[in-house]
This record gives sequence, C-alpha cells and structure tokens, in this order.
Amino acid sequence: MYSLACVHTYTYAQVDNINLESNHKITGINIGKVQFNLNSLVYVKNNEYFNEIADGYTLIGYYANPSMRYKLHKKVQIDAGVFVRKEYGYNGLKEFEPTFTVQVKQKDWRFLFGNIEGNINHRLIEPLMTFERVLSQPLEHGFQAKYQKKEAFFDGWLDWQQSTIAGKTNQERIWAGVSFYSPTVSIKDLKFQALAQASVFHIGGQNIQSLQPVRTLLNPAAGLRLKKDLGKNQSVTIDNYYVGYFESPLRGTAYYLNTFWKNTKYQVGFSYWFGSFFNSPFGNDLMQSASRKFNNEDYYENTRSLAIIRLVRDWKISEKVKISLRVEPYYDLNNRIFEHSEGLYLSCRL
Repeated sequence: MYSLACVHTYTYAQVDNINLESNHKITGINIGKVQFNLNSLVYVKNNEYFNEIADGYTLIGYYANPSMRYKLHKKVQIDAGVFVRKEYGYNGLKEFEPTFTVQVKQKDWRFLFGNIEGNINHRLIEPLMTFERVLSQPLEHGFQAKYQKKEAFFDGWLDWQQSTIAGKTNQERIWAGVSFYSPTVSIKDLKFQALAQASVFHIGGQNIQSLQPVRTLLNPAAGLRLKKDLGKNQSVTIDNYYVGYFESPLRGTAYYLNTFWKNTKYQVGFSYWFGSFFNSPFGNDLMQSASRKFNNEDYYENTRSLAIIRLVRDWKISEKVKISLRVEPYYDLNNRIFEHSEGLYLSCRL
C-alpha cells in the first residue's frame, strides 16, 4: 500500500510492529516529479484455537500495491495505484481495486484523504483492533489526521466501510477512532507516558429496507506506560489499560496488562486480559464475551481471562526487505485450555 516511514522513535502496546507498519510519508522527490512505489506482504498465519469463542484457521497468501507518487507541492503529495490480494487455496484474487490518496503536510501533522493508513498503523491495542486486520482488511477508506513528534503520537480517522442507498437493504457501516500517546515525562531513568484510545462503530442508515437494528458500539481505553532503557537498542516497557464497551443498554469492562522486552532482533512480551461482558467489533476474537465461532453465535461467556506470551524474531534483510516471525501461546484460565498462534511475514517496500 504505502512506503515505509523513516521515524526514529515509535510507540506501541503489546509488541513493536514497525517491521509491518507502512505509510504515505511525504518524500523528498522534487515538485512535479513522479516516483514508483511498491508495498507488498507475503504471509502465513495459523490459529490453533479450541474454545467456543473463536474459530481456528490458517491464512496464507500475499498482497501487493504498486503505485505512482506525484509531488504536487512541497506540502501536497498524491499516491495512485492498484491493490491486489491473493489467498492460496482459492481461485482468483481475494481483492482487486484501485487506491488513491491525497496527503497534505503541515509541520508535524499529516492529513490524508482517500486510502488512509489503516489497521496496525492506528497503533490500537489488540482488544480494540486485532493484529490480523493487517491481513484480512489491509485497506481503509476515508479521512485521517496524524501527528508524530518523537514519542508523541495522535491518529484520528474515519473509515467508511459500506454505503447504502435509499430503498436498499444494505446498512451503512462507519468506523471511526482516535489513538493518542502523550509526550514522555522522564524521572531519572524512567519514562512515563499517558495513553488514550477510542473506537466507534456505527451500523445504520436512513430510508433503507432492513430489519436489522441501528447499532453504535463504543470502545474507550485509557492507560499508562512505564519504560526503562537498558542500554543501546534495548528496553523494557509496561503498559496497563482499562478498557470499556458501551452499546445501549449494554455495558462491559476489561483490564489489559502488558509488559515486553525488546532489542533490535527479539521481543518477548507477556499480556494478561480480563474482560467482563466485553465486545469490540474489530478486536481480537479470543477477547470477546460473545462467540464468533461458526454455528455457535448464541454462545456467551460473561468473563474471559487469558494469559498470553508473545515471542517475536525480526530480520532486517535490507531497508526495503524485512521478515518477522511471531509465536503467541494463549492460556484460557477460565476453561483451562492451551491455544496458540504462529505467523511468518515478509514485507517488501520499494
């Protein structure tokens, strides 16, 4: 989809996803010039789940987004291309569609119109947005405002997923959200950061012939980060979040605790999730109270309690080619079930 960002500090919960993140950062090409870009990802992700909440399956395939970049003004850039996605085991392409983005830069702010920087680029926590959307929903369309300066980060967006026409049955589907990481405050050798996120999903529309109810789901999250550098390119981070779910008249709450160690090649993380009557439309399936398993939609668990280990190995082949191996064992404390997920990802950006 996009070309890789060249930023020196990053802010993440759970683990660092920078090898897979991509964006439309305004480049140094001359005004009026055209530049070719390619973003591609080859992936395999295997979910071995045995509970009543989430299906186990394997995703294997690739996507590619060749595009042309045009510098209209020193603060305005246009990207236009085509996106193709192929999943092995199915005939034909899973997706084939044009991509188009107009970006305006103002100091440390970037404003995007068209195809926005979606999925993991929002830097949401897993309960609000599953990592797997980088594979299953690579494209988002709408409007976005982004800010980054050192470790401070803000992303506000609207993703228009489905439109409707008067008299038709399809409901409109709109996803909007904010992701905020405050500037760091240092006390001796410790860094503190306030974290706030929110996701709003609306399903509805006027003058349509649908028996489905109008729904608005809100998922806020607030947290605190504590980070300690352990020397060159090595650190330990602790993130603790309080997460909510609101959909009138339903309410849910959750706690999401994370700690991870990382250096330039390895990451080791531990997460604990406790959710009570929790639902998030795009969050990790394992963290939901309502089942998303095939032919098991009526199943519900009032509380979900998970212990998660995250193991990541990154290889930087070059500035343009990177590989990431991820292994995530889960233990369902309520049902006493051991589950796991593995993934291998090869990203290439020219």
